[in-house]
Amino acid sequence: MASYRHRIAEGAVKDFPAIKRDYDGYRLMLDARALAGGCMYGERVDGGGASCAGDKYLDRYDDPIMRRLSALMLGIYEPFCALSPEERRVLALRYWRKLEVPDVAAELMFSNSTVYRHISRALGKLYRPVLDVQPLLEDWRMGALK
Repeated sequence: MASYRHRIAEGAVKDFPAIKRDYDGYRLMLDARALAGGCMYGERVDGGGASCAGDKYLDRYDDPIMRRLSALMLGIYEPFCALSPEERRVLALRYWRKLEVPDVAAELMFSNSTVYRHISRALGKLYRPVLDVQPLLEDWRMGALK
């Protein structure tokens, strides 16, 4: 049976593709909204002042939801990238391609026990970083970041 720590990290790893999809979709929406402004670069947006359409376009990612989605995505992905290549491959096959442990073992030419060991070690390493973004992850799961 998996420990509490492993279940926390496992949930975040399983949710990561959907989080990335939401992040990319929200970013595209912000890009489309910025491009739909229809202003030329040198044209004033506010009728004066120093703010022009180009500045508005560059500041589009200063959206609070975008910042939170970005923090959540990077809070999971950066620690994932710090894992060993074998641990990353095992997690990706197991949770993102949804393969069973024997299938992962066959794909990587590992024994089942080696796959379990890599999963356990990787989830143990991911627990602390995932715990740091847990409030954002819970908000995302509840739909507050979408």
